[in-house]
Amino acid sequence: MIKEKSEITKLEMLLTLNDNIVVQRFFNVKDYNEKAKRSADFYYVMYDVYQKIEKSMKDKTLTYMMDNIFQIMEDPMILETSNTEDAENFNLYIKMGDDILHHRTWDGKVFPPKVRYTVDIRPHLKDILRSITEVLSTDKLSYDYMGYKLI
Repeated sequence: MIKEKSEITKLEMLLTLNDNIVVQRFFNVKDYNEKAKRSADFYYVMYDVYQKIEKSMKDKTLTYMMDNIFQIMEDPMILETSNTEDAENFNLYIKMGDDILHHRTWDGKVFPPKVRYTVDIRPHLKDILRSITEVLSTDKLSYDYMGYKLI
């Protein structure tokens, strides 16, 4: 039996706060399925990734607020999130070279500056990349979303 050589596709996961890189990881997808980027499964995986990151930031916000409750009660300006006049948005990208397969953005100003500027997703990174890799390399996907055909 002759083994067929698997094709490897290099992708990038990028999380930014405006133009500042928070985390950037390159990863390989074996037997990349070109249609997968338009699947409901990929959408759901990326939504889960976003929720995981956002939950981590919410948890960190709660911890920060509990640890600093007395300072916050004395000076609520500690939580002031408009230190900059412009928007501060998180951007989550999955890219193949210059092509963007997925982009999600959310408001960073809802989190205190101490949390917003110290995001750490390393504890989740392995699971995140594995779930993205799995969905982008499978053929068993759904292309229906809320009654609409995605392909």
